[in-house]
Amino acid sequence: MAFVYLGGNFIPEQEASISVFDQGFLYGDGIYECFRSVAGRLYQFPRHFARLLQSAEALRYPIRFSEQELEAILLELQSRNALTNGYFRINLSRGAGQIGFSRQMSADPTCLIIAREFQGFDEKHYREGIHLKVAQTRRNAPEAISPKIKSISNLNSLLGKLEAKETGAFEVIMLNNKDHICEGSASNIFWTRGNYVFTPDASTGLLEGVTRATLMRLCEEKLGLRVISGEYRLQDLKYSDEVFITSTSLEVMPVVQAEDFRIGGGQVGPIARALREELHRDMIRQQ
Repeated sequence: MAFVYLGGNFIPEQEASISVFDQGFLYGDGIYECFRSVAGRLYQFPRHFARLLQSAEALRYPIRFSEQELEAILLELQSRNALTNGYFRINLSRGAGQIGFSRQMSADPTCLIIAREFQGFDEKHYREGIHLKVAQTRRNAPEAISPKIKSISNLNSLLGKLEAKETGAFEVIMLNNKDHICEGSASNIFWTRGNYVFTPDASTGLLEGVTRATLMRLCEEKLGLRVISGEYRLQDLKYSDEVFITSTSLEVMPVVQAEDFRIGGGQVGPIARALREELHRDMIRQQ
């Protein structure tokens, strides 16, 4: 029997329910955070908690638990579900309210936590690499919706993911309204040239992934590579040695083709492989 945490209680998932008047359901008024545990220990949890607080503060959500209290809840949920390498999603919404934007907005948030055993991607993708397409859907302008809010109202990314599925691509590259490379529908993007690693800057409107920050650190500390963030255009990828995308679940996924041009002769490069190995080592070091 699988359990979720909802409304302060551990509940069998088939018994869990949320009000039809929950503002997350009615208006997408909610935030979330996803992360993993490795060998029973939460990986990078303080950073994910800090980002959860950042999103909550932007939406004026009261947070009733401390980092230590939330960690205890997560570990208990992990134990109840007999997980070793877990994948967690914390979902906060404004809670039950009224219809209309003149409603009261002071209700305690609904807190839902889901935990599953982590299921990675087929190793074939890491051996052979994946293909990317450029989405017609543009990333939301940061002036319109702050990328510092990890919102459950994720229609923009969903449209990008639908484009990937329709074109047979593994993932899409999403540009911003200035034609700069931003990110994938659910990933950050990197590329290399020589001993340099390039990635779009936060100014493009991307979500600054925790895995993204970890890999930037590992590139410099463990692989001796210089990481440069900035505003780049699609043609910059054509001159790269390697391209890879990253996220909590993807880890470091190598790219061998973007649109109609091949990357690295269509072969997975050594940096993507080495960086994924360093990420796994980093997970073990934090145990």
